[in-house]
Amino acid sequence: MANAIKKYPVPLIFKKILKDRLSGELMITHENLGKKIFFLEGNLAFASSSLEHERLGEILLAKGKINRSQLENALEIQITTKVKIGELLVNIAGLDRRDYYHALKSQVKTIVTSTFSLREGEWRFINKTPEIPNTQGFHIKLPEVFREGVKKIMDIAFFKGKFYYRAPVTAAISAAVSKFFTPDQLKLHTNLTHFSNTSIEQIMSKLKILNTVDESERIFWENIIFLYLMNVVDFVEFTVDEEQNKKVEEIDELYRKVKSKQLDYYQLLGIENTAAVDEIKNSYANFSQKYHPEKINAAPDSTVVLKANEVLSEINKAFDVLSDENKKKAYDAGEVGKKVEKFEKKVKISRGEKSSPGEKTISAREFYRQGNRYYKEKQYFKAVSSLEKAAAQDNSKASYYLLLGLAQSKLPTMKKQAEINLQKAAKMEPWNADPIFALGELYRSEKLMKRAKEYFNKALEINMEHTLAGKAIQDLYGGAAGKKALFSLFGKKK
Repeated sequence: MANAIKKYPVPLIFKKILKDRLSGELMITHENLGKKIFFLEGNLAFASSSLEHERLGEILLAKGKINRSQLENALEIQITTKVKIGELLVNIAGLDRRDYYHALKSQVKTIVTSTFSLREGEWRFINKTPEIPNTQGFHIKLPEVFREGVKKIMDIAFFKGKFYYRAPVTAAISAAVSKFFTPDQLKLHTNLTHFSNTSIEQIMSKLKILNTVDESERIFWENIIFLYLMNVVDFVEFTVDEEQNKKVEEIDELYRKVKSKQLDYYQLLGIENTAAVDEIKNSYANFSQKYHPEKINAAPDSTVVLKANEVLSEINKAFDVLSDENKKKAYDAGEVGKKVEKFEKKVKISRGEKSSPGEKTISAREFYRQGNRYYKEKQYFKAVSSLEKAAAQDNSKASYYLLLGLAQSKLPTMKKQAEINLQKAAKMEPWNADPIFALGELYRSEKLMKRAKEYFNKALEINMEHTLAGKAIQDLYGGAAGKKALFSLFGKKK
């Protein structure tokens, strides 16, 4: 399947080739433009282009190694002999073999770095060991190409739109690749590691980089793109805006007051102690919706979501008490603590939790950790039991349903329940490719290959760098057997 450059710029496939050390042939086309780029195990091996100024003769001419007359003479001879232009120029112009080699290498890098500026056209990548049309062959490191390529990007709008409202997550820079980074890029990488759950927008403000079309902003974005292509920075899939920031601040304040017991149930719901039942219900509906974790555009395990969970839990308790006439009277009389405690004990007993004096109450998170441990130990029945308890206590965590579905998928009699729970996890976190991939694996285990392919493709649509989904697609399309398979960001075959 071909990928539109406007939607998926060429550097995105370079990033994947570097990350997964792929071998193959990349074809780029647009009107009269045609480029072929060859890769061996993540390195640039060769490239050719239909553009006249990117041909070897023109590059040698630009470098002053030959003159126009010598080039035209060589081109005339080439028409009848089909000898490569470089070989002809070695004889006609007395070109030094070393100059020829360096010019050829320069040509390859020029062809590839020029793709960073493309805005139109399409590309496709054939994932196979390529047949390189030149016996010379190179092993040019892609980071060398990235350094020059990012400077040629004409419009940073794609990357700015992709990253501006997202938070960076950094990976360590190994000693082996650190030589490819400039001091400014290393400094920026260090700065990014110090920010947690902070958008690029906010980081730019803190680093005093103006959001204007000037040189400093341009350099900043070039460095961001370079770090991204080098796979040492990625971005959390969530947006941050002014309204979001305000909500986060309110949750932080409520959380602090709830933990320090500065608010009673009336203050928490923003009502007077004389409020009627309808007013209590309306206030609860507004507050529970406003501060519900699912309404916050943040990573599921981020601090703000964990705080929102606790705030919502307290709001639910407040409503439970104030909406019940007897509990409300007891609360007003200062006796609600005993009654609520008694009620909560009944709930815990019904869930199989310990509630006797001196015994430790097992939380949903502890059940989840227990289930995760059993799953890693391949004790799937025990894992299912623990994870079902975790989900029963807290049905707001997609991660609970995901792991539960994974554990159930390992048990032949529980495949249907596994499907239900994995679909639930996918619905709760539509941005997460893992539940979708897990469904694909489940269908593949049941020999439902058509459906498995569909879900692996969906996983790649959500996260084009989902390595396991990409490998699964290659296996299903025969990639593992050595057949030629077209690679696209969606893993589809034309």
